Amino acid sequence: MINFLLHGILLGYGAAVPIGPVNIIIMSYALKSYIYALLFGIGAMCADIFYLILLNYGILNFLNTPIILKSLAVFGAIFLLYISYTIIKNAHNKISFKDVEFSSKLQTFLKGFLLTISNPYTIGFWLSIATISSDKSSSIAIISGLIIAIFSWISLMPLFVYKNRNFINNHMARNLSYIASIILLFFAFMLIYKNFII
Repeated sequence: MINFLLHGILLGYGAAVPIGPVNIIIMSYALKSYIYALLFGIGAMCADIFYLILLNYGILNFLNTPIILKSLAVFGAIFLLYISYTIIKNAHNKISFKDVEFSSKLQTFLKGFLLTISNPYTIGFWLSIATISSDKSSSIAIISGLIIAIFSWISLMPLFVYKNRNFINNHMARNLSYIASIILLFFAFMLIYKNFII
């Protein structure tokens, strides 16, 4: 059982640590507010848990169809474009929570949830996880490990960024915001490219 738990933790870090849209946005939030970065991450994690529930009841397999995946790709790309725009819009703001206009906490949570739920690669990841576990007990251990790893990452990574934000001046923060925005535009393009062009 411990081996399956550790297996799940390693898989969770493998899924959570690579630089992707969610991590880019969490880091952007963390430069100005740890709470908002954490809420965004929790929203993303809740989308993962939602897919886990669908997977447990066998519903996720029905979502793995070209029309559903392409619809999610379009929605995900549009959503990434919107977030990229908001990052550029707020890039000139100083690294100070009181000077920054945030959405409500609920809206921030929902942004994380929607970004992850609309990513067709999320479906592919959880479907691949389904092939790893052979029985219910190992499945529970793996899923527990996944959740532990993802939650620890979305809690500790933005905390590190937030605690070290004083080493980043406003000019650097603005440039990082522009870079983050460009990366998100790239992910939006790749969603469309991989689902409609290839």
